[in-house]
Amino acid sequence: MERVGGNPVALDARIGLTSLFFAFLRIGCTSFGGGTAGWLYRDIVQRRGWIDESTYLAGLALGQALPGPNGIKLTVLIGHRLHGAAGAGAALAGLLAGPLAITIGLGATYARFGEHPTVHAVLDGVAAAAVGLTFAAGIHGGLRGAAGLVPLAIGAVTVLCVGVLGWPMLIVIPCLAPVSIALAWVERRRGPGLTK
Repeated sequence: MERVGGNPVALDARIGLTSLFFAFLRIGCTSFGGGTAGWLYRDIVQRRGWIDESTYLAGLALGQALPGPNGIKLTVLIGHRLHGAAGAGAALAGLLAGPLAITIGLGATYARFGEHPTVHAVLDGVAAAAVGLTFAAGIHGGLRGAAGLVPLAIGAVTVLCVGVLGWPMLIVIPCLAPVSIALAWVERRRGPGLTK
């Protein structure tokens, strides 16, 4: 038993530090694009059953009141719950080790081969795919109808100005941000019933 804030917390002796490290290493290496809190829920609560849903939700609620990324805070809380301070350290090290190694490896590779024309062509293709996926996610994620046209139009104008015309982003964003905010304000003033 360990005491947290005066209350006894039962540590799970079945879950070793190595298991914690590798479980969180897997999550860190596979949770692309944010949403680590969701990946933690799926892997730690649903798949492994290491903690129950109410414990997870209590940790998530506590994390909302603290600064920083929710995935990091949940990792520390879950690791501590399962194996004390050493568990918190092992879980956090596991979550961050994979992405750190991948980022350093990609950075070193880019530093060595970044000036090669093929690398620039690949990165241009990746950027185009990311823009396309962003628009596709917006269309399928709820940006439909008249209310969805404004964000899509602002996104399209941004891509046109920065990506096609080559204007500096430091000029485009300050010009389009007030327009986007004003259009969103007008849509909100019109009310939800009028935008459907």
